[in-house]
Amino acid sequence: MLRNLLIGTSSWMLLGAAASAADLPVLTKASPATAQSWAGFYLGIHGGYGWGDNNFSQTLFPLPPYAAVQGFKSQGGLYGAQAGYNWQFGRAVTGFEIDFSAADISGNSTTAAQEFPGQGTLASNRFDRVKYLGTTRGRLGWLPTVNLLLYGTAGAAWARVDEGRNISVGPPINVNASGNAPFDRLGWVAGVGVETMLFGSSWIGRLEYLHYDFGAVTQTASRISSVPNGSFSDHAGRQTIDTVRAALSYKFGDAGAATPAAYAKAPAVAALSGWAGFYLGAHGGYGWGENNFSQNENEVPPVQIDGLKLKGGVYGGHAGYNWQFGRAVTGFELDFSAVDIKGSTQVNYFLPAPGAVTTIWANKVEALGSIRARLGWLPTENLMFYGTAGLGWERLDRTFTRSTTPAGGVTTSVSASAADRFGWVAGAGIEAMLPGGNWIGRLEYLHYGFGTVQGAAVETVAGVSTVSTAGNHGVDVLRAGLSYKFGEPAAAAPARYAKALDAKAPVTSLAVLPSSTWAGFYLGAHGGYGWKDNDFTQRIIGDTPTGGIKSRGALAGGHAGYNWQYGRVVTGLEIDFSLGDIKGTSTPTINIFGGGTQTITLSDKLEYLAAARTRLGWLPADNFLLYATGGFAWERLERSRVIAQIGPGALTQTETATSPSDRFGAVIGAGAEWMPFGPNWVGRVEYLHYDFGKFENARTFTSTVPGDVPFSEHRGRQTIEVVRAGVSYKFGADQPIAARY
Repeated sequence: MLRNLLIGTSSWMLLGAAASAADLPVLTKASPATAQSWAGFYLGIHGGYGWGDNNFSQTLFPLPPYAAVQGFKSQGGLYGAQAGYNWQFGRAVTGFEIDFSAADISGNSTTAAQEFPGQGTLASNRFDRVKYLGTTRGRLGWLPTVNLLLYGTAGAAWARVDEGRNISVGPPINVNASGNAPFDRLGWVAGVGVETMLFGSSWIGRLEYLHYDFGAVTQTASRISSVPNGSFSDHAGRQTIDTVRAALSYKFGDAGAATPAAYAKAPAVAALSGWAGFYLGAHGGYGWGENNFSQNENEVPPVQIDGLKLKGGVYGGHAGYNWQFGRAVTGFELDFSAVDIKGSTQVNYFLPAPGAVTTIWANKVEALGSIRARLGWLPTENLMFYGTAGLGWERLDRTFTRSTTPAGGVTTSVSASAADRFGWVAGAGIEAMLPGGNWIGRLEYLHYGFGTVQGAAVETVAGVSTVSTAGNHGVDVLRAGLSYKFGEPAAAAPARYAKALDAKAPVTSLAVLPSSTWAGFYLGAHGGYGWKDNDFTQRIIGDTPTGGIKSRGALAGGHAGYNWQYGRVVTGLEIDFSLGDIKGTSTPTINIFGGGTQTITLSDKLEYLAAARTRLGWLPADNFLLYATGGFAWERLERSRVIAQIGPGALTQTETATSPSDRFGAVIGAGAEWMPFGPNWVGRVEYLHYDFGKFENARTFTSTVPGDVPFSEHRGRQTIEVVRAGVSYKFGADQPIAARY
């Protein structure tokens, strides 16, 4: 872990090492310094302290007499790095920020013990440790003085949490076991802070408070039974983290003087630059990785399975924005890749009862994505070397296959599951401008660190111990790409606008430009309706499969983004968060056995839905925008299972279990926006399609042994369709483009 944290933090520090590049000679003619001292790209580090709370209550063992393991409180330190960009509109400052923190916020629950007469005592103690925290947030602030900023911030949050348990059983047979497993938690974060300029205008000190809310993260279960002492109830609780941290950031670019002009309503036009601007592109390459866990099979004698190596192809798309400060280039980038990086490990052994046994563990990385900051240096006008770091994600598909040869045939069981894993990503690359200035080629290397993705355990039975280790999972990618940067090349733009403003020259070059601008930072609210489909099937009890849930319902939330305008083309980045009530229920499945019946019903409820997206639009009219959009998506889903039993005899019993899960995927869509009340208020209607892939667990069993009944479950695919309307407020009252030039 220490190695991973040092590498991740070092990547941010390497990015910050080029801060002095802003003082070197510029390659293009710069505009005069503006008085907007808070606008610009910044990199920094932070440290602080956090307090966590997870107030669950879970039954130790679902048989009387019941004992419950209670939740815990945790605390500890954290440190990390942040990157962001500010825009200033008079006394208002808006912006985006991403951050990553290594943490040691840990705690324990009290020990619970449950006695079983004649069989000993079962005792359990639970603990957890928050190892990493990350956020993607919007910020909105106000300047009471030119050097002091008060702000609020909110967005999406992620936490890597190691949860563990210590269990002891006995006497007469003493068994001691301990284990832990990693979990990625997704939720929301909100907070407030204050910043002040230090040592001049480029260094900024900060003190801020952030509240992370990850909702219910443990299973809720209950049983209502006609059997005496047959009922119990668990409480899922809610996991929250509160942090207070101090930070220091370096802001790139000239801040300008603190004069009354700083509060002019309209910002000055940025200097034209060859590398500055919004870009879209595609990439492809090759990846390799490993997952160096060790897993003990429950056999006598123990059989160990070791970790595996991965390799395969990578292809996808990316979008970002660059700002240029002399020879220094800064920016943010989102990327998404479909990948086929896979590998497996196999163990063959022999046991007296089933005979020959073959066990295969297989991992496949199906998708990779990241949100990263970039910092580059220009040795020449057309060549850039850069470092990059940020938050990374993978969709990891895992398969476990076990084949045996008992008397009379061969049996094979396959279990498949999918998990979204989050971590950090860092790397370096080189870009070159191709002839014309708008096309940019690149070659880059990225390392994704996801930490431990397996559980670890130690079990001791009658003095004999077996150990399983979690290992570490990482992916390395080497890829080439091609990007298109919107806007005029640096050499062509000044000449074009000079010609257009020459009284003797025709002004046809400005005829295609709209008379109003869509560029600027915006905040808004939206509401709409959604339809969800999840066509999986599973066997829970008996031979009849259940599943297949269709859901529908309303949602509402907020969004924040920034647009850049190039004539009639509008590009931008946006994050959004919605509260949902999209829910549905499967068709009840009935099993009949032993004189009784069991009815099984599954339900889904979508609680949260969020996305980080890029947008690309066209203006058929000055005040009307048509756009397409795509990016990352996240959902918080609650799955409920109800098993109602009647008979045999007078038995009536209902068992309910609800489990929360976070899923990550992709979103694409299209929409229309218009300015109904002038240049600051923008209305919208949009359609979005979310795809979260195949994340249900599934099993398959085949056998040639007489009497065995083969079966197969279907993993399905979850998709959501959303139609929603919204309204946004765009900061700044930009002049018409013709007037600005």
